[in-house]
Amino acid sequence: MGKKVPSGKLRRGIISCAATARVGVNVVGYLAKKPFLDADAGRVAREKADTENARLLFSCCSTLRGAALKAAQLLSLELELLPEAVCRELEKSYNQVPPMNRVLARKAAANALGCDPGEVFASFEASAFAAASLGQVHEATSPEGGMLAVKLQYPGIRQTIGDDMRLIRGTLGRLPDFRRIASVFDEIEARFLEETDYRLEADNMAFFRDNLTVAGVRVPAVWRKGCRREILCAERLPGLPLNQWLRTNPGQEARNLVAARLNAVFLSSLYRLGRIHADPNPGNYIIGGDLSLGLVDFGCVKSFTPEFVALYRQLPQAMVNGDRDRYFDLLRRLRFIEEKLDAKTEEAIFESAYAFGRWLGRLYASEAFDFAATAGFIAEGRERSRAMWTHRRHFSMNPDMVFLDRTRYGLLRIYERLGCRVRLRNAYEWGGAGEEPL
Repeated sequence: MGKKVPSGKLRRGIISCAATARVGVNVVGYLAKKPFLDADAGRVAREKADTENARLLFSCCSTLRGAALKAAQLLSLELELLPEAVCRELEKSYNQVPPMNRVLARKAAANALGCDPGEVFASFEASAFAAASLGQVHEATSPEGGMLAVKLQYPGIRQTIGDDMRLIRGTLGRLPDFRRIASVFDEIEARFLEETDYRLEADNMAFFRDNLTVAGVRVPAVWRKGCRREILCAERLPGLPLNQWLRTNPGQEARNLVAARLNAVFLSSLYRLGRIHADPNPGNYIIGGDLSLGLVDFGCVKSFTPEFVALYRQLPQAMVNGDRDRYFDLLRRLRFIEEKLDAKTEEAIFESAYAFGRWLGRLYASEAFDFAATAGFIAEGRERSRAMWTHRRHFSMNPDMVFLDRTRYGLLRIYERLGCRVRLRNAYEWGGAGEEPL
């Protein structure tokens, strides 16, 4: 990277438009050649165009950082929507973004700490070992000899989030239904801005370390002496990020165990703590040599009221059982749909919701759901969800659902990539049918 993150709506817009134009040239070039190619040559040409476009897209997002790179992280999971080459390239957004150069990184660390890093750490490695959307991570040693991971925020990144969100609102604000989802963008921007205050992240990390008690799960200890608003220091956990661990071809039992621990973390966090780690990208899960699961990056954490959690936990069973009155009562109390609907609209919403519920019920129907044996399952659920969203003008969109749905969906996509068997039926949501996992 070397340079600072580009700021300002105009400058960031120019970078984005330039990348879009180059992708367009590639697409036009492929379409011009396609009629003259046989099937095999056409497939090779398409894969080549996809790969080049993926590189352009990732290069653009890694230059912009911030909200743009977070979008790349989300898109990398959309295996049924994007070509495999694009998803593979965008996977780099988890922790393989080109970092700041050593000089700029050391200067940023000094500015964040208010002094030279040598006055705080026994050693500080100016070359980052991982880099992502808002910051990059460096090795360091505490004066006591502890191994630390030091997350350093990119200079100026907070301002880019505001610029990007204003650009998105300006673009989508022309849509007739935008007013119904405006609160969703407020929620997204609030979480993104929280992520730029590493003091909040340090508090989140300490909370989960003190309160999350799931066997085989590790949360780093915060090293407060090195924490400021733009720099975060914590114990460095040994192991590989989940996406890199998968490349070592772990066995089926290992995959199943990792998935079980991920699922237990989500359920325990939501239903016991009322607070979830809401950034389910594979780079945030560190798999140890003993298959322990390490949680990192607590910038995006979502809290819920006890009242919300008590209502939400009743939704799966109401949907799967087709209990119409209970289902609509829950949606209204969760502030997800309008208070008054005509009979025809309510019936249409319920029909699509019941179809989604039947799909959802397959996750709970057996002792363990086999993702390897159900190819296309997540894609089917997406189609069921889209059918529900055709009635979106009648939804009021409780913003609390945004990051909860994002987390749950992201975990399902990870289970799919793991090709695991995992027990999703649980006592929290299924009225005692089955024990709590782990």
